[in-house]
Amino acid sequence: MTGKTILLFEAKSGSAPEGKRSALGSDDIFAAGRDIVWSASGGVSAGSVDWNGKASIASFPHTECLVVVTGRLVLHSGGSTFHLTSGDSVVIGRGEDITADAERGTRWIFCATTAATSSTQGVVAMDRDAALAPSPPPPAQFVEGDTPQCRLVRAFSDETAGFRAGVWATTPHIRLARPHPVHELMYILEGQADVTDGDGTLTSVGPGDAIFVGRGTVNRLSIHGNLKKIFVIAEG
Repeated sequence: MTGKTILLFEAKSGSAPEGKRSALGSDDIFAAGRDIVWSASGGVSAGSVDWNGKASIASFPHTECLVVVTGRLVLHSGGSTFHLTSGDSVVIGRGEDITADAERGTRWIFCATTAATSSTQGVVAMDRDAALAPSPPPPAQFVEGDTPQCRLVRAFSDETAGFRAGVWATTPHIRLARPHPVHELMYILEGQADVTDGDGTLTSVGPGDAIFVGRGTVNRLSIHGNLKKIFVIAEG
């Protein structure tokens, strides 16, 4: 488990950290291009995939949320087709019949779990423009200044696997340093934020950037202006 915030993708430079080229099991159709940057016991992992070509599988072997950062990925499942370009995101549920087709230069970031599931939810798209409902702000003891106004939509939730994803937005605020309660991938859609780890390391993010924070990582979050993100939470 990491104690640092990981910058999974930096939009300005188009760079991603080098991970371990590895598959998420023997039936991982994206194994040839999968770099695992972070993993933990419980089957949760995060990283990036640089993949092109075409592949099919009758039963997708894990649950994976992906956000395309370059290129074009087309997924076919259950009679539906998803055309994904930069900033588009879906969750592929475990057990889904999937055909994937990607052009050369396609890359996505991911958070995945190999944990068992009790339900099949198909392929679920993250709608960045979906209507958001009010959601609880961070606990008052961890907020400096005014309490922020937070809103979210949860597009995917598998409580058995402990895996959730959706879109979250907030007004500006400072969340004081605390251990992160879950494993979380965040892809910034709008706004700017600074994440300061317990050792003082600063990671600044804006639109198109993605970070991953492992459970227990101590950090402070400063949000400048309104912010919207795609979130993926894994209990592990």
